[in-house]
Amino acid sequence: MAKPMLISPISRQGIKLLRVAAYCRVSSSSADQLNSYATQIDYYTRLAKKKKNEWNMVEIFADEGISGMKAKNRPEFQRMIRMCELHQLDLIITKSVSRFARNVKEALEYVRKLKLLGVGIIFEKEGINTQSLGDEMLLNTFTAIAQEESKAISQNQRLSIVKRMELGIYVDSNAPYGFRLENKQLVEYPPEADTVRWIFRSYLNGMSTTEIAKVLTERGIPTKNGKEKWKSTKISYMLSNERYIGDCHYQKTYRDTIVPFKQSKNRGEEDMYYATGTHASIIEKETFDKAQVLLQKRKEQFTKSITFNTYLLTSRIRCSECGSFYRRKVRSGGVKWVCAKHEENTKSCNSNYYSEERIYDGFLSVVNKLRFGQENILGQVIAKLESATQKYKRNNKTAMQISQKIAEINATILKLNELRSKGYLAPEIHQSQVREMQKQLCTLKEDRQDQFESRILTMLQDVRKLKTLIDEIDEPLYEFDEKLFEEIIVEMALNNADELTVTLLGGLKFTELI
Repeated sequence: MAKPMLISPISRQGIKLLRVAAYCRVSSSSADQLNSYATQIDYYTRLAKKKKNEWNMVEIFADEGISGMKAKNRPEFQRMIRMCELHQLDLIITKSVSRFARNVKEALEYVRKLKLLGVGIIFEKEGINTQSLGDEMLLNTFTAIAQEESKAISQNQRLSIVKRMELGIYVDSNAPYGFRLENKQLVEYPPEADTVRWIFRSYLNGMSTTEIAKVLTERGIPTKNGKEKWKSTKISYMLSNERYIGDCHYQKTYRDTIVPFKQSKNRGEEDMYYATGTHASIIEKETFDKAQVLLQKRKEQFTKSITFNTYLLTSRIRCSECGSFYRRKVRSGGVKWVCAKHEENTKSCNSNYYSEERIYDGFLSVVNKLRFGQENILGQVIAKLESATQKYKRNNKTAMQISQKIAEINATILKLNELRSKGYLAPEIHQSQVREMQKQLCTLKEDRQDQFESRILTMLQDVRKLKTLIDEIDEPLYEFDEKLFEEIIVEMALNNADELTVTLLGGLKFTELI
């Protein structure tokens, strides 16, 4: 009888840990919601420790004070998706479908995209794992329910708000510059209110909104959002804001009743309400009315319509010899384009006249070579950019260090919350320290975003778009396509050697002899 012999491997393969990320979100920045936000982070931190033999918790992504209707408005969510695209994650875990997304279309798009990338998602509340074949229909159902819940909540809130507007008792949670919200009432905030009075006085004394904005910036007076630079548009808005005379004009904007609840200016689509004496004023009504008259007068003065003849190639073609733009001229019954400087003085620029047809033919030649040439130029460019992007993100040590700092600050906030709950920390001290740390978090997240948003990534996105548009062409173009031209052209340049250089999306440049 044969006797088998065991041949042991030189080294046994270790168990590969799943690279896991957790995602949590709260839809408002109230104290209760922020406590929930901190609790979610704490929960996933503890869960990772329990699963340390199976999981490698890469990062906890958290969006605070943000609605789940639009994924593009959630920076942490988008950063998580980008890490998945770079194959840096295997699994995402989140509390529920509604935390991940309240928009059916977007939720399913992201789930399918991540599934193709080999990344699964576990929704704890619903018990769904997207890697299981039978769970997508369940996910569809739960996401639809989450979306309907969001719509119902939005509609109920809308009815409640409109009712309060009708009664003149609605108070917007966004207090304008010069006010603070105390006990659901707008109350004057003296340091800012004095600035508001100065703005009205200065405007009526002859200063423009641009000059006022410049003076405020030079004096180092921060805006409502804490920014250093004031803009003339902000000054104009303040000068026309009726809340400074104690009144409220409700529903200047409105939201759609369907997902994704897009906000638009109210041009008569919805009722408006105007309530007088809703709160104490900062500006006298007489002063305010004078400012409105002056605003209208200056608007009429500076917005007189001036008609310019503009054409498709206007401000599109630069002269490679002197840098001027080309102008359109009609000569001998035909349309020509000429350098503006050359037209004024032929000796000042050594360029030529070109017929519009020659320029269009040059554009068509570039497009046809990109689409039907054997070199597959755009495909090669995309491949190289993808490789460069992955290397850039993989080796971005600065972003990793920032992520570590964010994790440390979040851990400190959790510790402060614990000390506060046990009574070891006074409420005002806790609030002050947490507020300061949240400012640091905000700055760090912006810095990290800047690290990831490289020029290479932007270029890659543009070139992909260019290739998609070019690939839609089924056969060589012989007639000029105005729509395609507007979609893919950035600028053009002509030199005195009759060479047309075309700059396309992504900054790609191609030269054609015309």
